[in-house]
Amino acid sequence: MPQNSVAAPHASGDSAPAKSDWLSRLDSGLHEHSTLIAGAVVLVGVAWRLWLARATFFNTDEAWHFFLANQSSAWMAYKASLTISHPPLLILILHFWRVLGTSNLMLRLPAVIAGSVFCWFFYKWLDLVAGRAAAWAGLILAVFLGPMIATSADVRQNPLLLMFSAGAVYVFDRALEDDSALAMLGSTACLCLAMLSHYSAFFVAGALGVYAIVRMLAQRPSSRVMLAWVAGQSGGVALAGLLYKTHLGRLGSILNQGLLPQQYLSGSYFHEGADHLVPYLYRGTFGIFRFFIGQTQIGQLAAILFVAGVIFLFARRDSEPDSRRRRALGILLLLPFVLNWLAAAEGLYPYGRMRQCMFLVIFGLAGVSICLARIANQRTFVAATWALGIVLLAHVFGTLQDRDAIPLADQRHEHMDQMLQFIRSNVGPNEVIFTDQATSFQLRHYLCDQKPVAIDTSHGLEEFRCEGFHVGFTGPNFGALDPDNLHRLRRDLDHWSSPSDHVWVVQGGWASGLGETLQGLPAFAQLDVHTFGKYLEIFRFPTRVPRPA
Repeated sequence: MPQNSVAAPHASGDSAPAKSDWLSRLDSGLHEHSTLIAGAVVLVGVAWRLWLARATFFNTDEAWHFFLANQSSAWMAYKASLTISHPPLLILILHFWRVLGTSNLMLRLPAVIAGSVFCWFFYKWLDLVAGRAAAWAGLILAVFLGPMIATSADVRQNPLLLMFSAGAVYVFDRALEDDSALAMLGSTACLCLAMLSHYSAFFVAGALGVYAIVRMLAQRPSSRVMLAWVAGQSGGVALAGLLYKTHLGRLGSILNQGLLPQQYLSGSYFHEGADHLVPYLYRGTFGIFRFFIGQTQIGQLAAILFVAGVIFLFARRDSEPDSRRRRALGILLLLPFVLNWLAAAEGLYPYGRMRQCMFLVIFGLAGVSICLARIANQRTFVAATWALGIVLLAHVFGTLQDRDAIPLADQRHEHMDQMLQFIRSNVGPNEVIFTDQATSFQLRHYLCDQKPVAIDTSHGLEEFRCEGFHVGFTGPNFGALDPDNLHRLRRDLDHWSSPSDHVWVVQGGWASGLGETLQGLPAFAQLDVHTFGKYLEIFRFPTRVPRPA
């Protein structure tokens, strides 16, 4: 499809010729050196992501993913990946990647690379289907929005999902533009890799399938391109069937173990009889844009801009070929939301302000970018400036939109370094560390120097040993530590393999304030709590357990 295919012509009666000439020169420079300048912008984003990847310690999900990947063989890593609610690609990548190093930065480097490549694919796709102005607005948003940076510096499936999904969409449109069967197969390969990264890619596959049919009916590509697309669809269906047989169909057993997101995202699922569908979808849609942008009011504005951008695609009158392409693009931007609505209405998938809906960022930001380009009258510099203004306002007035996010000041790696130093200096070899399961992943990662850890359940409790330390932790259904957990600890200590006079309690993860809560109780008023930021604390639990003869 030709560049600027949805662009509107500039107004002929400009009341400020000097300003118009100045903007025209800027636009001309951006057009003439677009690849070089866009590459430089992406490199700035890479540097920001690398800094964040090095500056913060692993959250519990990141440590959990590495624990699953840190196995003696690829087959064992694959089997471990079946215990979580995501496809196996990330775990297998981490399994092989760890030989290069296990520092925070090294383990996060695949996410940084994937998140940065996504920005480039996103820019190239918008440049192809919506014009240079929309492409630059989208590039600024994708590279510099806070949640997009944080996503690209996190050991999760989302960076891979975004990179491969955006690659699938871009390479598909490029295949039609160049009438290339090889590119069409490349689009299918990207889509399959997205499906191996995150199950929400099924929504992308459904939307892209409908978009492909609409585009090909209008454009009539060559028979070899059509055959490549059909072959690719067959392969994608086969992969989906394999994933269902080997993993998706067995997720019910994982749910029974308390490991699926329904356990902590129940409020994001639609509950028929308790919720009203339309208000639920309304709140969820605005919540998604708040999550993308990182600021509540600007996120709500972005949702309105998205709707306006889609309306522009459907409403503007053009020549028939361009009109069909615009309508097809509007369908592609809307369909992922519609498919998520349908799945949410059936209670099959959550919808709203959460990482599980991160796949919608591709289509949501695309609609916002198209609207900004329209407001800027297709002037590239003006559209990019509008996008930069949104980014700056979101950073200045932004608040945490991810329910599991930790403020940067509390996630600096120095806090973890200080807690580990405290443990190594104060916890003796015959003493026990007690924590919850989420925090145990962080202790396995940092206290055990990223070495494989064997979990012992032979004494009725879950525990492990490494580097001279003995750590016990609660099961998956107990959640974060609270006074009730610690009351249960008094009762269960006798059953541990090595009872101790001293038990140290460590709280991490996304919970905070346990020590302060206990200090408010008369029995624990003298508790000496050591905190390292808001989300890491340790104290010695005042209990004595008689040693067996």
